[in-house]
Amino acid sequence: MPFLLIMAFYAVRISRAPVDVRLKKGHAGPLAVAAGGVILYLAWDRLRPDGINTLYCAGEFPGVAAAYLMSCTLVLATRLPWLEPWFGGLDRMYFWHKRYALLSMLLLTPHILLHLLFAGRAYKDVDAHEAAQFVGVGHLLGAGAAIGLLALVLISLGQVGRVLRLPYERWLLLHRFTGLLLLAAFVHGWILDLVIGGSPPLLAVYVLICLTGIAAYAYDELVLRRREPRADYTVGHVDRPTSDVIDLTLIPVNAKKLSLTGGQFVYLRLGGRRTWREHPFSVAGVHPDGTVRLTIRSLGRDTRSIYDDVREGLPATLNGPYGMFDHTLGGQRQIWIAGGIGIAPFLGWLTHSSNTLPSADLFYCAPDAEAAPFLPELTATAGRLPHLRLHPTFSRTHGRLTADRIQAAAGPLTPDLHVFLCGPAAMVEELSRDLHRQGIPRERMHAEHFSFR
Repeated sequence: MPFLLIMAFYAVRISRAPVDVRLKKGHAGPLAVAAGGVILYLAWDRLRPDGINTLYCAGEFPGVAAAYLMSCTLVLATRLPWLEPWFGGLDRMYFWHKRYALLSMLLLTPHILLHLLFAGRAYKDVDAHEAAQFVGVGHLLGAGAAIGLLALVLISLGQVGRVLRLPYERWLLLHRFTGLLLLAAFVHGWILDLVIGGSPPLLAVYVLICLTGIAAYAYDELVLRRREPRADYTVGHVDRPTSDVIDLTLIPVNAKKLSLTGGQFVYLRLGGRRTWREHPFSVAGVHPDGTVRLTIRSLGRDTRSIYDDVREGLPATLNGPYGMFDHTLGGQRQIWIAGGIGIAPFLGWLTHSSNTLPSADLFYCAPDAEAAPFLPELTATAGRLPHLRLHPTFSRTHGRLTADRIQAAAGPLTPDLHVFLCGPAAMVEELSRDLHRQGIPRERMHAEHFSFR
Protein backbone atom coordinates (compact mmCIF):
# COMPACT_ATOMS: atom_id res chain seq x y z
CA MET A 1 0.00 0.00 0.00
CA PRO A 2 2.77 2.57 0.71
CA PHE A 3 4.09 2.00 -2.81
CA LEU A 4 0.68 2.80 -4.29
CA LEU A 5 0.54 5.98 -2.23
CA ILE A 6 4.01 6.99 -3.43
CA MET A 7 3.03 6.38 -7.05
CA ALA A 8 -0.22 8.31 -6.57
CA PHE A 9 1.76 11.23 -5.12
CA TYR A 10 4.16 11.11 -8.06
CA ALA A 11 1.26 10.97 -10.55
CA VAL A 12 -0.36 14.04 -8.94
CA ARG A 13 2.98 15.87 -9.02
CA ILE A 14 3.40 15.11 -12.73
CA SER A 15 -0.17 16.07 -13.54
CA ARG A 16 0.29 19.46 -11.87
CA ALA A 17 3.66 20.20 -13.51
CA PRO A 18 3.55 23.23 -15.86
CA VAL A 19 4.57 21.28 -18.98
CA ASP A 20 2.90 20.10 -22.17
CA VAL A 21 0.25 17.41 -21.64
CA ARG A 22 2.19 15.11 -23.99
CA LEU A 23 5.09 15.08 -21.53
CA LYS A 24 2.73 14.23 -18.68
CA LYS A 25 1.20 11.43 -20.73
CA GLY A 26 4.64 9.88 -21.25
CA HIS A 27 4.84 9.01 -17.54
CA ALA A 28 1.59 7.04 -17.53
CA GLY A 29 3.00 3.85 -19.06
CA PRO A 30 5.84 3.26 -16.55
CA LEU A 31 3.50 4.22 -13.70
CA ALA A 32 0.90 1.72 -14.91
CA VAL A 33 3.50 -1.07 -15.09
CA ALA A 34 4.71 -0.26 -11.56
CA ALA A 35 1.16 -0.10 -10.22
CA GLY A 36 0.40 -3.42 -11.89
CA GLY A 37 3.35 -4.99 -10.08
CA VAL A 38 2.17 -3.69 -6.71
CA ILE A 39 -1.40 -4.86 -7.33
CA LEU A 40 -0.04 -8.26 -8.36
CA TYR A 41 1.83 -8.51 -5.05
CA LEU A 42 -1.27 -7.54 -3.05
CA ALA A 43 -3.34 -10.14 -4.90
CA TRP A 44 -0.77 -12.86 -4.20
CA ASP A 45 -0.66 -11.85 -0.54
CA ARG A 46 -4.44 -11.74 -0.04
CA LEU A 47 -5.62 -14.62 -2.24
CA ARG A 48 -2.99 -17.26 -1.58
CA PRO A 49 -4.34 -20.63 -0.35
CA ASP A 50 -4.22 -21.55 3.32
CA GLY A 51 -1.50 -23.84 4.58
CA ILE A 52 1.25 -22.68 2.19
CA ASN A 53 4.59 -21.87 3.80
CA THR A 54 5.14 -18.10 3.93
CA LEU A 55 8.75 -18.37 2.85
CA TYR A 56 7.70 -20.64 0.00
CA CYS A 57 5.30 -17.89 -1.15
CA ALA A 58 8.12 -15.37 -0.81
CA GLY A 59 10.18 -17.48 -3.18
CA GLU A 60 7.42 -18.10 -5.70
CA PHE A 61 6.17 -14.53 -6.07
CA PRO A 62 9.45 -13.16 -7.53
CA GLY A 63 9.10 -15.77 -10.26
CA VAL A 64 5.59 -14.56 -11.03
CA ALA A 65 6.79 -10.94 -10.97
CA ALA A 66 9.61 -11.87 -13.37
CA ALA A 67 7.06 -13.39 -15.76
CA TYR A 68 4.98 -10.19 -15.48
CA LEU A 69 7.95 -7.98 -16.36
CA MET A 70 9.03 -10.24 -19.23
CA SER A 71 5.51 -9.99 -20.64
CA CYS A 72 5.85 -6.21 -20.41
CA THR A 73 9.14 -6.35 -22.33
CA LEU A 74 7.48 -8.30 -25.14
CA VAL A 75 4.59 -5.84 -25.32
CA LEU A 76 7.03 -2.91 -25.53
CA ALA A 77 8.99 -4.67 -28.30
CA THR A 78 5.96 -4.60 -30.63
CA ARG A 79 6.50 -0.94 -31.66
CA LEU A 80 2.75 -0.35 -31.43
CA PRO A 81 2.20 3.33 -32.35
CA TRP A 82 -0.56 3.86 -29.79
CA LEU A 83 1.83 2.86 -26.97
CA GLU A 84 4.41 5.52 -27.84
CA PRO A 85 2.68 8.52 -26.22
CA TRP A 86 2.22 6.63 -22.94
CA PHE A 87 5.95 5.93 -22.58
CA GLY A 88 7.35 9.10 -24.11
CA GLY A 89 8.35 7.76 -27.53
CA LEU A 90 9.73 4.57 -29.03
CA ASP A 91 13.23 5.28 -27.71
CA ARG A 92 11.82 5.42 -24.16
CA MET A 93 9.82 2.25 -24.81
CA TYR A 94 13.06 0.45 -25.59
CA PHE A 95 14.65 2.02 -22.51
CA TRP A 96 11.95 0.51 -20.28
CA HIS A 97 12.04 -2.71 -22.30
CA LYS A 98 15.66 -3.21 -21.28
CA ARG A 99 15.09 -2.12 -17.67
CA TYR A 100 12.18 -4.52 -17.18
CA ALA A 101 14.19 -7.39 -18.66
CA LEU A 102 17.09 -6.68 -16.30
CA LEU A 103 14.79 -6.40 -13.27
CA SER A 104 13.09 -9.66 -14.15
CA MET A 105 16.46 -11.41 -14.12
CA LEU A 106 17.26 -9.94 -10.71
CA LEU A 107 13.94 -11.24 -9.39
CA LEU A 108 14.83 -14.77 -10.47
CA THR A 109 17.65 -14.91 -7.87
CA PRO A 110 15.44 -14.99 -4.74
CA HIS A 111 12.95 -17.17 -6.62
CA ILE A 112 15.57 -19.84 -7.34
CA LEU A 113 17.28 -19.69 -3.92
CA LEU A 114 14.13 -19.78 -1.81
CA HIS A 115 12.55 -22.40 -4.01
CA LEU A 116 15.56 -24.67 -3.55
CA LEU A 117 15.43 -24.17 0.21
CA PHE A 118 11.73 -24.84 0.69
CA ALA A 119 10.69 -26.97 -2.28
CA GLY A 120 11.18 -30.17 -0.28
CA ARG A 121 8.75 -29.07 2.42
CA ALA A 122 6.26 -27.76 -0.09
CA TYR A 123 6.11 -31.02 -2.01
CA LYS A 124 6.07 -33.43 0.93
CA ASP A 125 2.37 -34.22 0.39
CA VAL A 126 2.58 -34.63 -3.39
CA ASP A 127 2.25 -38.15 -4.74
CA ALA A 128 5.67 -39.56 -5.68
CA HIS A 129 4.54 -40.76 -9.12
CA GLU A 130 2.96 -37.40 -9.93
CA ALA A 131 6.10 -35.60 -8.77
CA ALA A 132 8.30 -37.78 -10.96
CA GLN A 133 6.08 -37.21 -13.97
CA PHE A 134 5.39 -33.48 -13.73
CA VAL A 135 7.70 -31.80 -11.22
CA GLY A 136 10.80 -32.92 -13.07
CA VAL A 137 9.46 -31.49 -16.32
CA GLY A 138 8.59 -28.26 -14.54
CA HIS A 139 12.10 -27.90 -13.11
CA LEU A 140 13.65 -28.61 -16.51
CA LEU A 141 11.52 -25.98 -18.22
CA GLY A 142 12.24 -23.46 -15.46
CA ALA A 143 15.99 -24.01 -15.59
CA GLY A 144 16.08 -23.72 -19.36
CA ALA A 145 13.99 -20.56 -19.35
CA ALA A 146 16.08 -18.93 -16.61
CA ILE A 147 19.38 -19.71 -18.31
CA GLY A 148 18.12 -18.60 -21.72
CA LEU A 149 16.61 -15.34 -20.49
CA LEU A 150 19.69 -14.55 -18.42
CA ALA A 151 21.90 -15.07 -21.48
CA LEU A 152 19.71 -12.78 -23.60
CA VAL A 153 19.82 -10.02 -20.99
CA LEU A 154 23.59 -10.33 -20.55
CA ILE A 155 24.40 -10.04 -24.25
CA SER A 156 22.27 -6.87 -24.35
CA LEU A 157 24.41 -5.11 -21.74
CA GLY A 158 26.80 -2.64 -23.32
CA GLN A 159 29.92 -3.90 -21.55
CA VAL A 160 29.19 -7.56 -22.37
CA GLY A 161 28.31 -6.72 -25.97
CA ARG A 162 31.63 -4.95 -26.47
CA VAL A 163 33.51 -7.98 -25.14
CA LEU A 164 31.59 -10.58 -27.17
CA ARG A 165 31.44 -8.45 -30.36
CA LEU A 166 28.24 -10.27 -31.28
CA PRO A 167 27.00 -9.18 -34.73
CA TYR A 168 23.65 -7.42 -34.71
CA GLU A 169 21.93 -10.06 -36.86
CA ARG A 170 22.90 -12.85 -34.45
CA TRP A 171 21.87 -10.75 -31.47
CA LEU A 172 18.49 -10.13 -33.09
CA LEU A 173 18.05 -13.79 -34.02
CA LEU A 174 18.71 -14.90 -30.44
CA HIS A 175 16.20 -12.36 -29.09
CA ARG A 176 13.50 -13.81 -31.31
CA PHE A 177 13.45 -16.80 -28.94
CA THR A 178 12.33 -14.66 -25.98
CA GLY A 179 8.67 -15.55 -26.40
CA LEU A 180 9.43 -19.28 -26.43
CA LEU A 181 11.46 -18.93 -23.23
CA LEU A 182 8.59 -17.06 -21.59
CA LEU A 183 6.24 -19.87 -22.65
CA ALA A 184 8.57 -22.39 -20.98
CA ALA A 185 8.64 -20.25 -17.81
CA PHE A 186 4.83 -20.02 -17.94
CA VAL A 187 4.39 -23.80 -18.05
CA HIS A 188 7.04 -24.15 -15.32
CA GLY A 189 5.02 -21.96 -12.96
CA TRP A 190 1.73 -23.62 -13.85
CA ILE A 191 3.14 -27.05 -12.99
CA LEU A 192 5.10 -26.20 -9.84
CA ASP A 193 3.61 -23.16 -8.11
CA LEU A 194 1.26 -24.41 -5.36
CA VAL A 195 -0.05 -20.87 -4.82
CA ILE A 196 -1.27 -20.67 -8.41
CA GLY A 197 -2.57 -24.24 -8.34
CA GLY A 198 -4.55 -23.65 -5.14
CA SER A 199 -6.23 -20.36 -6.11
CA PRO A 200 -8.38 -20.13 -9.27
CA PRO A 201 -8.33 -16.28 -9.26
CA LEU A 202 -4.52 -16.22 -9.09
CA LEU A 203 -4.32 -18.87 -11.80
CA ALA A 204 -6.52 -16.70 -14.02
CA VAL A 205 -4.32 -13.65 -13.40
CA TYR A 206 -1.17 -15.69 -14.09
CA VAL A 207 -2.58 -17.08 -17.33
CA LEU A 208 -3.64 -13.57 -18.43
CA ILE A 209 -0.15 -12.17 -17.76
CA CYS A 210 1.62 -14.87 -19.70
CA LEU A 211 -0.84 -14.99 -22.59
CA THR A 212 -0.47 -11.22 -22.99
CA GLY A 213 3.28 -11.60 -23.41
CA ILE A 214 2.94 -14.55 -25.77
CA ALA A 215 0.31 -12.72 -27.85
CA ALA A 216 2.66 -9.72 -28.12
CA TYR A 217 5.45 -12.07 -29.21
CA ALA A 218 3.22 -13.66 -31.85
CA TYR A 219 2.17 -10.22 -33.10
CA ASP A 220 5.80 -9.12 -33.36
CA GLU A 221 6.82 -12.23 -35.29
CA LEU A 222 3.77 -12.78 -37.51
CA VAL A 223 1.89 -9.49 -37.93
CA LEU A 224 4.11 -6.45 -37.27
CA ARG A 225 6.18 -6.73 -40.44
CA ARG A 226 3.01 -6.66 -42.57
CA ARG A 227 0.97 -4.09 -40.62
CA GLU A 228 3.63 -1.50 -39.83
CA PRO A 229 3.23 1.79 -41.78
CA ARG A 230 5.56 1.54 -44.77
CA ALA A 231 6.26 3.31 -48.04
CA ASP A 232 8.58 2.73 -50.98
CA TYR A 233 11.26 5.21 -51.99
CA THR A 234 14.19 5.53 -54.36
CA VAL A 235 17.58 6.88 -53.38
CA GLY A 236 18.00 10.25 -55.04
CA HIS A 237 20.91 12.50 -54.20
CA VAL A 238 23.85 10.91 -52.32
CA ASP A 239 26.46 13.09 -50.64
CA ARG A 240 29.44 12.03 -48.53
CA PRO A 241 30.59 15.23 -46.80
CA THR A 242 33.10 13.42 -44.57
CA SER A 243 34.78 10.02 -44.44
CA ASP A 244 32.08 8.65 -42.11
CA VAL A 245 28.90 10.67 -42.82
CA ILE A 246 26.50 10.19 -45.71
CA ASP A 247 23.59 12.48 -46.59
CA LEU A 248 20.73 10.77 -48.47
CA THR A 249 17.69 12.10 -50.27
CA LEU A 250 14.86 9.56 -50.69
CA ILE A 251 12.19 10.16 -53.33
CA PRO A 252 8.75 8.49 -53.03
CA VAL A 253 8.00 6.15 -55.92
CA ASN A 254 4.19 6.42 -55.78
CA ALA A 255 1.39 8.36 -54.14
CA LYS A 256 1.81 6.48 -50.86
CA LYS A 257 4.08 8.54 -48.60
CA LEU A 258 4.70 8.42 -44.88
CA SER A 259 3.38 11.35 -42.89
CA LEU A 260 6.66 12.59 -41.44
CA THR A 261 7.88 15.65 -39.61
CA GLY A 262 11.44 16.72 -38.97
CA GLY A 263 12.92 15.25 -35.79
CA GLN A 264 11.03 11.97 -35.95
CA PHE A 265 12.85 8.82 -36.96
CA VAL A 266 12.15 6.01 -39.38
CA TYR A 267 13.44 2.52 -40.02
CA LEU A 268 15.32 2.40 -43.32
CA ARG A 269 15.81 -0.70 -45.43
CA LEU A 270 17.83 -0.49 -48.65
CA GLY A 271 17.61 -2.97 -51.52
CA GLY A 272 19.50 -3.67 -54.68
CA ARG A 273 22.37 -6.10 -55.05
CA ARG A 274 21.76 -7.15 -51.47
CA THR A 275 19.34 -6.05 -48.80
CA TRP A 276 20.50 -4.25 -45.67
CA ARG A 277 18.68 -4.87 -42.41
CA GLU A 278 16.46 -2.06 -41.25
CA HIS A 279 18.01 0.59 -39.00
CA PRO A 280 16.52 3.63 -37.26
CA PHE A 281 17.63 7.06 -38.46
CA SER A 282 16.43 10.56 -37.61
CA VAL A 283 14.54 12.46 -40.27
CA ALA A 284 16.81 15.37 -41.22
CA GLY A 285 14.29 17.01 -43.51
CA VAL A 286 10.92 16.58 -45.23
CA HIS A 287 9.92 18.52 -48.33
CA PRO A 288 6.39 19.25 -49.61
CA ASP A 289 6.75 16.69 -52.42
CA GLY A 290 7.40 13.92 -49.89
CA THR A 291 11.16 13.79 -50.38
CA VAL A 292 12.91 12.66 -47.19
CA ARG A 293 16.42 13.52 -46.07
CA LEU A 294 18.44 11.18 -43.83
CA THR A 295 21.94 11.78 -42.48
CA ILE A 296 23.83 8.64 -41.45
CA ARG A 297 27.12 8.18 -39.68
CA SER A 298 28.98 4.89 -40.19
CA LEU A 299 29.41 3.58 -36.66
CA GLY A 300 29.09 -0.16 -37.29
CA ARG A 301 29.36 -2.77 -39.99
CA ASP A 302 25.92 -2.15 -41.52
CA THR A 303 26.15 1.63 -41.57
CA ARG A 304 29.66 1.35 -42.99
CA SER A 305 28.23 -0.84 -45.77
CA ILE A 306 25.59 1.78 -46.45
CA TYR A 307 28.28 4.46 -46.64
CA ASP A 308 30.42 2.41 -49.03
CA ASP A 309 27.77 0.90 -51.32
CA VAL A 310 24.66 3.10 -51.47
CA ARG A 311 24.10 4.82 -54.81
CA GLU A 312 21.47 6.80 -56.65
CA GLY A 313 18.52 4.78 -57.94
CA LEU A 314 18.69 2.14 -55.22
CA PRO A 315 15.23 1.04 -53.98
CA ALA A 316 14.43 1.71 -50.32
CA THR A 317 11.58 1.34 -47.85
CA LEU A 318 10.81 3.44 -44.79
CA ASN A 319 8.82 2.21 -41.79
CA GLY A 320 7.36 4.61 -39.25
CA PRO A 321 7.37 7.34 -38.21
CA TYR A 322 8.35 7.06 -34.55
CA GLY A 323 9.67 9.31 -31.84
CA MET A 324 8.49 12.26 -29.75
CA PHE A 325 11.54 14.51 -29.99
CA ASP A 326 9.57 17.62 -30.84
CA HIS A 327 10.40 21.27 -30.23
CA THR A 328 6.68 22.08 -29.88
CA LEU A 329 6.85 20.37 -26.46
CA GLY A 330 8.85 23.36 -25.21
CA GLY A 331 8.17 27.02 -24.70
CA GLN A 332 9.21 30.18 -26.51
CA ARG A 333 12.85 30.03 -25.35
CA GLN A 334 14.85 26.88 -25.94
CA ILE A 335 18.40 25.50 -25.94
CA TRP A 336 19.27 22.93 -28.61
CA ILE A 337 22.40 20.82 -28.15
CA ALA A 338 23.63 18.49 -30.89
CA GLY A 339 26.66 16.24 -30.72
CA GLY A 340 28.03 14.95 -34.04
CA ILE A 341 25.34 13.20 -36.09
CA GLY A 342 22.88 14.21 -33.37
CA ILE A 343 22.39 17.34 -35.47
CA ALA A 344 19.98 15.37 -37.72
CA PRO A 345 16.69 16.04 -35.85
CA PHE A 346 17.54 19.73 -35.57
CA LEU A 347 18.13 19.89 -39.32
CA GLY A 348 14.71 18.30 -39.68
CA TRP A 349 13.09 20.96 -37.51
CA LEU A 350 14.73 23.75 -39.46
CA THR A 351 13.63 22.27 -42.78
CA HIS A 352 10.10 21.33 -41.81
CA SER A 353 8.94 24.19 -39.60
CA SER A 354 11.26 27.16 -39.95
CA ASN A 355 8.30 29.56 -39.80
CA THR A 356 7.01 28.27 -36.45
CA LEU A 357 10.25 27.82 -34.55
CA PRO A 358 10.79 29.28 -31.08
CA SER A 359 13.70 31.48 -30.06
CA ALA A 360 16.52 28.95 -29.89
CA ASP A 361 20.26 28.76 -29.25
CA LEU A 362 21.75 25.83 -31.16
CA PHE A 363 25.05 24.41 -29.90
CA TYR A 364 26.61 22.23 -32.60
CA CYS A 365 29.32 20.14 -30.90
CA ALA A 366 32.09 18.37 -32.80
CA PRO A 367 35.84 17.76 -32.37
CA ASP A 368 36.67 20.38 -35.02
CA ALA A 369 35.19 22.15 -38.06
CA GLU A 370 36.04 19.23 -40.37
CA ALA A 371 33.89 16.94 -38.22
CA ALA A 372 30.93 19.35 -38.49
CA PRO A 373 29.91 18.91 -42.15
CA PHE A 374 26.58 20.70 -41.77
CA LEU A 375 28.04 23.88 -40.31
CA PRO A 376 27.87 25.90 -43.58
CA GLU A 377 24.22 24.94 -44.04
CA LEU A 378 23.39 25.85 -40.43
CA THR A 379 25.26 29.14 -40.71
CA ALA A 380 23.21 30.08 -43.77
CA THR A 381 19.99 29.05 -42.03
CA ALA A 382 20.86 31.07 -38.91
CA GLY A 383 21.50 34.10 -41.10
CA ARG A 384 18.01 33.72 -42.56
CA LEU A 385 16.22 33.10 -39.23
CA PRO A 386 16.74 35.88 -36.67
CA HIS A 387 15.33 33.80 -33.81
CA LEU A 388 18.01 31.10 -34.31
CA ARG A 389 21.46 31.68 -32.84
CA LEU A 390 24.16 29.20 -33.82
CA HIS A 391 27.07 28.37 -31.49
CA PRO A 392 29.66 26.02 -33.08
CA THR A 393 31.56 24.27 -30.29
CA PHE A 394 34.77 22.39 -31.13
CA SER A 395 36.12 20.31 -28.28
CA ARG A 396 39.71 20.27 -29.56
CA THR A 397 39.95 24.04 -29.42
CA HIS A 398 37.16 25.16 -27.10
CA GLY A 399 37.00 22.20 -24.72
CA ARG A 400 33.83 20.36 -23.76
CA LEU A 401 30.51 22.15 -23.65
CA THR A 402 29.36 22.90 -20.08
CA ALA A 403 26.35 24.55 -18.48
CA ASP A 404 28.47 27.59 -17.63
CA ARG A 405 29.50 28.00 -21.26
CA ILE A 406 25.90 27.60 -22.37
CA GLN A 407 24.81 30.29 -19.93
CA ALA A 408 27.58 32.63 -21.05
CA ALA A 409 26.51 32.30 -24.69
CA ALA A 410 22.73 31.99 -24.41
CA GLY A 411 21.89 33.97 -21.29
CA PRO A 412 20.45 32.97 -17.89
CA LEU A 413 19.37 29.35 -17.42
CA THR A 414 15.94 29.99 -15.97
CA PRO A 415 13.57 27.21 -14.79
CA ASP A 416 11.12 27.93 -17.64
CA LEU A 417 13.78 27.10 -20.25
CA HIS A 418 13.43 23.89 -22.31
CA VAL A 419 16.57 22.04 -23.40
CA PHE A 420 16.70 19.51 -26.25
CA LEU A 421 19.75 17.22 -26.50
CA CYS A 422 20.75 14.67 -29.12
CA GLY A 423 24.18 13.08 -29.38
CA PRO A 424 26.46 10.55 -27.68
CA ALA A 425 24.93 9.09 -24.53
CA ALA A 426 27.83 10.22 -22.32
CA MET A 427 27.51 13.80 -23.53
CA VAL A 428 23.74 13.84 -23.02
CA GLU A 429 23.98 12.40 -19.50
CA GLU A 430 26.78 14.73 -18.42
CA LEU A 431 25.11 17.87 -19.75
CA SER A 432 21.73 16.84 -18.31
CA ARG A 433 23.25 16.55 -14.83
CA ASP A 434 25.14 19.82 -15.24
CA LEU A 435 22.07 21.71 -16.43
CA HIS A 436 19.91 20.25 -13.66
CA ARG A 437 22.39 21.49 -11.08
CA GLN A 438 22.02 24.93 -12.67
CA GLY A 439 18.28 24.88 -12.01
CA ILE A 440 16.72 23.37 -15.17
CA PRO A 441 13.97 20.91 -14.09
CA ARG A 442 14.38 17.39 -15.48
CA GLU A 443 10.93 17.47 -17.05
CA ARG A 444 12.14 20.39 -19.20
CA MET A 445 15.10 18.46 -20.59
CA HIS A 446 14.35 16.33 -23.63
CA ALA A 447 16.77 13.82 -25.12
CA GLU A 448 16.68 11.45 -28.07
CA HIS A 449 18.05 7.98 -27.25
CA PHE A 450 19.17 5.52 -29.90
CA SER A 451 20.52 2.68 -27.73
CA PHE A 452 17.95 0.22 -29.05
CA ARG A 453 20.16 -2.82 -28.83
